[in-house]
Amino acid sequence: MAEKNGKLGVTNKQIRAIYAIAREQGITEEKLKKHIKKKYGKESISDLTLQEASELIDCLRKVEEYQEAKDKNGDGIKEVRKWLTRIEEKMQAIEEKLTILETRYEKVLDRLISEVELKQGLRLSMLEEQMRALRAMLKEYFKEEVKEHEQK
Repeated sequence: MAEKNGKLGVTNKQIRAIYAIAREQGITEEKLKKHIKKKYGKESISDLTLQEASELIDCLRKVEEYQEAKDKNGDGIKEVRKWLTRIEEKMQAIEEKLTILETRYEKVLDRLISEVELKQGLRLSMLEEQMRALRAMLKEYFKEEVKEHEQK
């Protein structure tokens, strides 16, 4: 426990409890941070005082009790929230993997484009050489044609 402005700071046990209760209720870390910012004016859980953390835990437990009472009535909201939380976590993991794959794909694509441009550049230079050679041959041919025509 550290002192913050003369008040004791949140404990590791409280932090774990807050995350555990929130996770059980389907509250994402983002929503939890927004609530802490709005209610306490703090950026993160670790910025809370001991008293504020206790208050937050009590509040989360009251919400949990309320949800359990609703679940006893058969509406299943708690289970749905758990599933939604799991789905959101999996979606985040998938988005992170997609971002990594997209980055890899872009690098591979850039390499392929560079290789194609290099090959095309080589082909163009070969074509240019062949065109020059063909022009030179045509000039020679037409010079001979002109000479033959003049001689007639």
